[in-house]
Amino acid sequence: MENQNVNQNNMSYYRIKIEERYNGEKLYIPQYCKLEITGTVLKRQRLVWYNILNAADHVILSDTTSAAYSNEAAAMEVIEAHKNKDAVESGRKIKSTTYKLID
Repeated sequence: MENQNVNQNNMSYYRIKIEERYNGEKLYIPQYCKLEITGTVLKRQRLVWYNILNAADHVILSDTTSAAYSNEAAAMEVIEAHKNKDAVESGRKIKSTTYKLID
């Protein structure tokens, strides 16, 4: 029961990491943060930032791979897609199955 309450209180944070190169070019990396709680007796909390990757038809999180965009607007589109991923995924779930017999 305690773990369930902890998970319900988790908040989501988003940010755009901006990397500037020596030639003046800027790269925008959309990121998502999760609060992770570890330990059984002594609870420890830490914020873990994940890079948001925009795959072909869905959005995924990675802590090792990143996707950089040339402008902030493109990075914001990926963040908005991640925010709406639950609605998209629930729409893709199978509601019912029917069969049609062929003679």
